Amino acid sequence: MPYVNIKLAGSVTKEQKKLIAKEITETLTKHAQKPANYTYIVFEEVAYEDWAIGGELLG
Repeated sequence: MPYVNIKLAGSVTKEQKKLIAKEITETLTKHAQKPANYTYIVFEEVAYEDWAIGGELLG
């Protein structure tokens, strides 16, 4: 049972999430033979001011 956690700085639309989830599920089914109905995907949208790269906040 794959569990995929996607963390994003900022946000994406519901439609974008649907497309991303579909493609990730298809990839796991095709390349790892994991059943689509047991593939769990969670999107975590993190505010820019809560994300830092190289010691600098993004927002």
